[in-house]
Amino acid sequence: MKVPVHGDFSPRDTNIVKAVAVVMLLTHHLYMGVLPAPIDIANERLLTVIATLSKVCVATFVMLSGYGLAVSFKRREERDPVRFTLIHTLKLMWPYWLVYMIFALGAVFFGRPEYTPEAVYGTGVRGAAQALIEFLALRPIFRTATLNQTWWYMEAALVLYLTFPLIYFAVKRFPYIALPVAAVPVVLYYFLGNNDGWDSCREIYWFLPFAVGVFLAQRGLLDKFSARLRGRRGWAATCAVTAGFIACAFIRGLIGLAFDTVFALSLILFLRATLCRVPVLDRMAEYVGSRSGDIFLVHSFIYCYYVSQHRFVKLLWSPKLYVELSALPLLLILSLVCAEGLRLIRKVVVIKLPRE
Repeated sequence: MKVPVHGDFSPRDTNIVKAVAVVMLLTHHLYMGVLPAPIDIANERLLTVIATLSKVCVATFVMLSGYGLAVSFKRREERDPVRFTLIHTLKLMWPYWLVYMIFALGAVFFGRPEYTPEAVYGTGVRGAAQALIEFLALRPIFRTATLNQTWWYMEAALVLYLTFPLIYFAVKRFPYIALPVAAVPVVLYYFLGNNDGWDSCREIYWFLPFAVGVFLAQRGLLDKFSARLRGRRGWAATCAVTAGFIACAFIRGLIGLAFDTVFALSLILFLRATLCRVPVLDRMAEYVGSRSGDIFLVHSFIYCYYVSQHRFVKLLWSPKLYVELSALPLLLILSLVCAEGLRLIRKVVVIKLPRE
């Protein structure tokens, strides 16, 4: 997703954070980061712990989306919020629709037998209906079949985008009511269902980081933090957010998903104070982050749903750690190649959207 930002927390900074988030996404999926909270860090494999904590990538992307939409809308609040929402929703969906068409067709030829469109959706009217539901990113609502389990996020993002005007004005006028209300689902998840099989892959759990992103934009808090880093005591702010990020990682291991909003915010601040200020690495990360949306959409096909999955199994099941770890850069490189291909296709297949 494109996240328009400006000011001291720039589009460059956003892309750098997104780069780290998308690498965390690949880590979470490749290395099966599914440990339930509380995590016994002392007795669990370190790679699995890191992969589990990397789940924070979802809250990070959601927070940046709320932040970016709010910054864009804040520039001219007198604009039609319905028109603004529809335009940005189309911008969200168009890359997904393109990837769906290309990779669904690819699955006919390259998909593992159980993951071809016919095997997944079935045939006839029922099969066509299931394919249409997934094309519209509504599969989690109807609990129908999916070509790519990772695409659950598209339904969550779609709901958040469509409800953006309501969230924006609620957070602006009644922040001390709106933010606690948005937190209710994750609080209930923690107390009633954290380790009891509740499905966390639904939009209801991501209203909080989205609303927090809107709150940060409305009050310019990330810009203010960025400005503080340029001051005389910038080093102190850097040390503080580094310590805070480490502490949040440990707390997240104890609490689980309910803490991801705080953990995501600590990650954003930590990266703004560190990686965003490292020459060369910042430019590399900015490039990866600018392709993060396409990487998210395609990476699961490469390591799981296509025949290439057999190659990744050999890497991931290797007794040699360095071989196992090689799966991560390999998946990132292959996903980047696909992202560049999609970028070229979109230059040819141009969809003109109305201006905001």
